[in-house]
This record gives sequence, structure tokens and C-alpha cells, in this order.
Amino acid sequence: MEKPEWKPRSDKPRSDKPRSDKPRSDKPRSDKPRSDKPRSDKSEVRKPFGKRPLLRRDLERRVRKFAEPDIPAEITGEELEKRVRFQLTSLAVENAEAVAKHLAALDFFLETDPERAYWHGQSASHRAGRLAIVREKAGIAAVKHGKFDVALRELKAAHRISGNPAILPYIAECERAMGNPRKALEIAGSVTINKLTDVEQVELRITSAACRIELGQLDAAVVTLTCKELNLSDAPWGDRLRNAYIAALTAAGRGGETPPWDN
Repeated sequence: MEKPEWKPRSDKPRSDKPRSDKPRSDKPRSDKPRSDKPRSDKSEVRKPFGKRPLLRRDLERRVRKFAEPDIPAEITGEELEKRVRFQLTSLAVENAEAVAKHLAALDFFLETDPERAYWHGQSASHRAGRLAIVREKAGIAAVKHGKFDVALRELKAAHRISGNPAILPYIAECERAMGNPRKALEIAGSVTINKLTDVEQVELRITSAACRIELGQLDAAVVTLTCKELNLSDAPWGDRLRNAYIAALTAAGRGGETPPWDN
């Protein structure tokens, strides 16, 4: 069998020019013996990572400046709605149990002892401040206790996390209580009413009417509170809504008018 004829890769003749015109160095290598002293390798010497200094916001977030209130023995955390308990599953088990108990205690004391409910809310917020439901409940408790600056911070954080429109009526109430009725009305006007429950709609009406009164828009306050819910005497918000309506009539100089639920 004949071998195939070998052919160069290219017909172009090779150049006889050396690869480099630079002569090689004829400098002899040093015969100096190497030192037995280990050389310093700075790349291998690593300083341990130091903790960065805590910023002010870190201190405010990490340091609890109050003692957690005692939780009644009969409160287990199982009293919470399933949707609330589900949101706590992202926490460590032990922490989730503690937060659940604080939230259940908050609900238990909200109407009878707002101050105690407030501290349970702050305890839960400190433990689980990244959860919207925790910040929301802590904010509502702060509103009930009259801590509107704290409530505003908690509620804005909750709304930023979840976007829940039901939080906006409480934010509007905080703005009004802190002397910003125009801003409160702007917030109230941005709410899509049909996305709120009946209770939330009534609360928004009461807050908006109070803002109108503070701005001297007295008749507009009466119009704001004129709604079908005034005729629901057995509703949980009934007394508050009717009292607000009578106060608006009086402020407008119309105290002698017969309220719609008496017609």
C-alpha cells in the first residue's frame, strides 16, 4: 500500500527571518545561594474580617429599648386567623411562636387596654419587622393608643411591603392627627372604595369628615358622612358614625336638623 504524498500546510515558503531580532541576554544566572528564610507572602497573611461599625439605623432596628410585656398564659397564638399564621411560617419556629402570641395578645387587648396592645405590637414588630401583617397590626395598635408618629411609620412600612389598600385609611387618620388634614384628604382620595370593607369605608369617611371640619369645609363634612350606613343601628361602627354625623351638623350650624335615621 502506497503512502499518501505529504504536502505542506501552505505553499507559501517559510520565512528565514528569526522570530525576534532582540538578542538573548547573556547575563549569567546568579550563583548566590537562596536564603533558607521563608519569604514573606503578604497574599497569604489575611486579617480576620472585622465587624463593621453599626450605623444609627442598625442600632434602632436591632436594639429593643423596652421590655416585652407578659403574655397571658391562656393565649397560645392559635387564636390568630389562618392567613396571619401562614405569613409567620417564614420565621424561625421559636420566633414565629412568640410573634403569634404577641399578635394574639394585641387583638385581645386592643379595645380594652390599648396601651398594652401597643407594646405587644411593638414586640412583634421588633421580632418580625419584615412581615407586612405584623407591621400593620402594630400600626393599628399604635393608632388606638394615640402614638400616631409610631403608627405612621409602621403603617407606611406595611403598605410599602404589601400594597394593601386597607392600610390607607389608617395612614390618613395618622396624617390628620399629626396636623396634616390636606395630606390626609389626598390619601383618602386615592383609595379605591370598592376595595375596602364596610368598616374601613366608614373609618375613611369619619377621617375625611374630620379633615373637612378642620379646613372649614363644614357642609362638605356633612355630605361626606351622609351614607346608607347611618341607618344600620346594629352595626359595630354605628355609634361612631352617627356621633360623627351629629358633630358635623353642629359644626355647620345645622344642629336642629333631624338626622336621617330618625326619619
